[in-house]
Amino acid sequence: MVSHSSSVIVRHVRLLATPATILVLVAAVIPLVVLSTTVVRSADIISIWQNPAVQKALVFSLWQALLSTIFTILVGLIATWYLTRYQFRGRQALITLITVSFVLPTVTVGAAFIAVLPSWLHHSTFAIVLAHLFFNISIVVRTVGPRWNSMSDQLIDSARTLGATPLQTWRHVIMPLGKSAIYSSAALTFFMCFTSYGIVTILGGPGLATLDIEIYRRAVQLGDLSGATVLAVAQMLFITIASLIWSRSRSVELMTFRVAAVSQHKPAVVPKLFIGALTIFFLAPLLALSIASIRTGQNWSFSGWKVLLGIQNQRGLQVDIWQALLTSGKYALIASCIALPTGVAATYAFSKNGSTNGRWSSLAILPLSISPVVVGLAILVTYDFAPFEFRSSWFLIPIVHAAIAMPFVVRATLPVVQGIPPDLRSAAATLGASPWRRFCFIEIPLLRPAITTGIAFSMAISLGEFGATSFLTRRESQTLPIVIADLFGKAGVIPRASGMAASLLLVIVTGIIVLSVDRKPHV
Repeated sequence: MVSHSSSVIVRHVRLLATPATILVLVAAVIPLVVLSTTVVRSADIISIWQNPAVQKALVFSLWQALLSTIFTILVGLIATWYLTRYQFRGRQALITLITVSFVLPTVTVGAAFIAVLPSWLHHSTFAIVLAHLFFNISIVVRTVGPRWNSMSDQLIDSARTLGATPLQTWRHVIMPLGKSAIYSSAALTFFMCFTSYGIVTILGGPGLATLDIEIYRRAVQLGDLSGATVLAVAQMLFITIASLIWSRSRSVELMTFRVAAVSQHKPAVVPKLFIGALTIFFLAPLLALSIASIRTGQNWSFSGWKVLLGIQNQRGLQVDIWQALLTSGKYALIASCIALPTGVAATYAFSKNGSTNGRWSSLAILPLSISPVVVGLAILVTYDFAPFEFRSSWFLIPIVHAAIAMPFVVRATLPVVQGIPPDLRSAAATLGASPWRRFCFIEIPLLRPAITTGIAFSMAISLGEFGATSFLTRRESQTLPIVIADLFGKAGVIPRASGMAASLLLVIVTGIIVLSVDRKPHV
């Protein structure tokens, strides 16, 4: 009886993949197919790739992504170890700070490092790598942390009792237990750095450009749509193939806001020094951003805030921050309302007998493996002719935001769904609980932490999304990241101070969202 009921549920559960499939098709697959087939045919592919600027952008994309990934993994693993194995004062505040860094809009991260670094480092690879480390270290902590949380102290003590040195224990015990999670975090970090757009836009200057920057420059500034499309398709194929290969060989790792320490050990001198340096590294850019927002040149002034809030007029500078904030909030709310139920439904469709359906899960994470700039360009081209002439419609933006956020919802909920004991469902069914009652009263409470994580990720990602939005936004529907980028694109100390103020405002809004999720005590 229970077996027959389970088979019926599985058949119905597969239908839950339909909303996620439609979302990915509308926001990614169809636009990318149209982009690949309608524009590339008329382009001179060889001459485009022979262009020195394109070659330079490709080399720099690979170089800075590889360098950023290496530094992020090295620092991230040490940080993860100390955060999961030690208890110390301010530990939870540091975890929250690291979490906030990942969901911050990339343009605000770039602005923060403009504020904290000396001017001679502003347009350098060093600045970009530091910003990527700041932005992506949370991926390592949140992905590897749950694995190392489950590791018992007795296992390490046994290795040491058998004569293993600390290095041997780390190499033969600790690293193998987290190997899959480490590889997953490294792959995701590389993808994020390779497709970096907002950070490089602010910190790269005119001399440093990734493929995303070159795509935008050709499509918008030079009007070379075919050239931009060739680069976009090539980048899309490279990242998608690599992502699909990776997803077929690796399990989806838990990515959660909560990192609990299983040890009560107090950190020694070296861990304390590292923890102190890490805290300074994350606090300094945000503090510098706060200070820069109340300075104009060498003077202390609230002119940036006054212009931003409409209290003071500045010739040539029209900023409707309230409309931008309202628009960003509206898009974030709509995107989360789409991404959360779609992602949770897709998670149940992917989970069958505790395993992941590779084809469907690969489709769901497709938006994560494609540059938002490429997605924005593809949508701009696709929905500009009958019967889809609605590229200027505002609702395209939250749909794209939802498609980009949905993979994070799946990453947060899938391991939890797979971890629900089948016997729990069977026992409830035996007692007469319907599938709907089992879902509402048994599974939803177990999923609550993952659901709140998915909501926070969805809203934060929508608030900070810059790549696709830069193609799709209109003056009457500008989001806060677009306003910030425009302010930094203008000359003068007042626009710069206003850009810093707008960045700080976005940091505060994003931080409130994360803190609302992380407000419960951790164990």
